[in-house]
Amino acid sequence: MKRKRRTPTLSRKIRRFLLGVGTLTLASGVLTLSAGELRAAEADTPVQLRTAVQNMLGTAEWNAAAGRVDIRSAGVAAALKLGGTSMTLNGQSIKLDAAPYAEKGRVYVSPATLKALQGAAAAAQNRTGFALSASFQMPSGKAEIAASTPDGQRLIVTEADQGSIGVLNISDIGRTSLIQSVSFKSLSKDAEVTSVAVTPDGKYALAAVRGGDTMQLANPGFLAIVDLKTYRIAKTYPLGIGPDSIAVSPDGTYAVIAIEDEELDPKTDEFDYPNAKRPGSISVLEFAGGDALSGTLTDLPVDLSAVPGTVYPHEPQPEYVAIDPGGKLAAVTLQENNAVALVDLAAKKVTKVFALGTTRHAADLEDDGVVSFSGTLTGRFEPDGIAFTPDGRHLITANEGDLGSNEFKDGVSAGGRGIAVWDLDGKLVYDSLNRVDAAAAAAGLYPDDRSGKKGSEVENLTTSIVNGRSLLAVAAERADAVLFFDIADAAKPKYLGLIPTAGKSPEGIHRVSGRDLFVSADESTGTISFYAPTGR
Repeated sequence: MKRKRRTPTLSRKIRRFLLGVGTLTLASGVLTLSAGELRAAEADTPVQLRTAVQNMLGTAEWNAAAGRVDIRSAGVAAALKLGGTSMTLNGQSIKLDAAPYAEKGRVYVSPATLKALQGAAAAAQNRTGFALSASFQMPSGKAEIAASTPDGQRLIVTEADQGSIGVLNISDIGRTSLIQSVSFKSLSKDAEVTSVAVTPDGKYALAAVRGGDTMQLANPGFLAIVDLKTYRIAKTYPLGIGPDSIAVSPDGTYAVIAIEDEELDPKTDEFDYPNAKRPGSISVLEFAGGDALSGTLTDLPVDLSAVPGTVYPHEPQPEYVAIDPGGKLAAVTLQENNAVALVDLAAKKVTKVFALGTTRHAADLEDDGVVSFSGTLTGRFEPDGIAFTPDGRHLITANEGDLGSNEFKDGVSAGGRGIAVWDLDGKLVYDSLNRVDAAAAAAGLYPDDRSGKKGSEVENLTTSIVNGRSLLAVAAERADAVLFFDIADAAKPKYLGLIPTAGKSPEGIHRVSGRDLFVSADESTGTISFYAPTGR
């Protein structure tokens, strides 16, 4: 959704350079590598077994008498021999693509061998009742936020700076296909689609579109109403600068859009929060009779001057929107300010803003190639995604973080690295602490190179009732996984397990209307991952 500026590690920068150019100049001459050769070389790079298993919070011990390595971690019991062609994994014999070997007292295995161990560890955690059942590669290579039609047969996917939405036929997720791509470039050459929602009657898709705004260019955005029968733009509504998330009330009466207005400086690729001058706002569209073509727009400022604990009170930057099941109340995250605003939709008024404070818990704080939760994190929650519980009595935030790692040089980090549950007065009733990072680590998915920043980086979440169960699905962007919780008791969420995504960097997570099906939109690869019930 938001145009985040990634800072890749040096190795990733080199890899991207080589993949794009394919030629490396050396002092002794020129070595030419094709992208395919480079990927194959990377895939064949042996893995030091002991460190890899320890990073899964397990052990790898050399059994001299038996001449084998015994591997133990949560849900995994494995053994392999040097030079062997198979591995025993949870009682089953697995054929190896390459034999383990020892060098300078260290045992190395192939990436495929490690992947088998990680897969078993992830499966051991999974008590969700769901599994990754299918995936679809967006032809544009873009995917960020997804919404579905009420019949659950079509998925609408934002294609970001492609300036379009893609409409997919998901009636059979194993045969997903692109029905139509709807571009907004004719309305703005710099169109960037940040979010999408579908009206409850299934007639229209509502796309929030930025118009090429920067710190120097105050270009407004717009809301595009797309007819889902003809796939034509039926109407547009002018919005403020930098529209981001959109949500529609269950009865179709209201649409709420976070007008973030980030003020990105294209010269430095950064934000100057202390000197920002455009605060953003919250837009409420009321549709007469639920007709998306008959809307009245009200733009609400967000006043943080009297809210203690906000970070940059002059710069609210509304981020993400959720609407309660009754369609009366909207909750909007103010990510950079570590706060949440509540909006009375009928009154069209911001009725409450509460700052979220800090979390303190065990964390891995060092980018050193070793996963260890021996440090202590004190961090602002700084939520991105937000959702109401199905009963509407609580809010759940995805505490991604957004500011610099130590913005104010006070030892307080950006991001809570987990989820948190709040009552509607802003009281914290549950903090997952390091549950997300630890679960990712146990599955071999924890991104240690992000330890000094925001860890697994919980990006987004959604809640829903599936077969009588109140479920929470959480997208961990840097861990490339979706975690599930049972939230029957909102104050005591029960962790059910995680499922690795098919692509990279899940940005949006959505429960498909009318179906026991979740989808993630995996931003870095432009992949749609489908999570369906098992045993059916």
